[in-house]
Amino acid sequence: MEFSTIGAEDSLEEAKSRLKSVDALVVWGSETILGVLTEQHLERKGNCGNACELDILVDPTPQMNQKWRPKFVIMTDDGEPVFLSRGP
Repeated sequence: MEFSTIGAEDSLEEAKSRLKSVDALVVWGSETILGVLTEQHLERKGNCGNACELDILVDPTPQMNQKWRPKFVIMTDDGEPVFLSRGP
């Protein structure tokens, strides 16, 4: 999936604008990844942190992936997201 990043405190209007060019947004808290935001989440209320999908795993092992079966999997390089996919 093509993605970009956005802050948890950013508005859903900002997310809507950014989602015109990518499939999803990886939502950052102060120093950690909180979740993933797609167009289907834009109908929720609040900011990006309130509206994002929290059922994610960041850098999971194959065993973790199969056990938890998250909606989204994020792989990072030095803490920065480099790959986003839907879960198994």
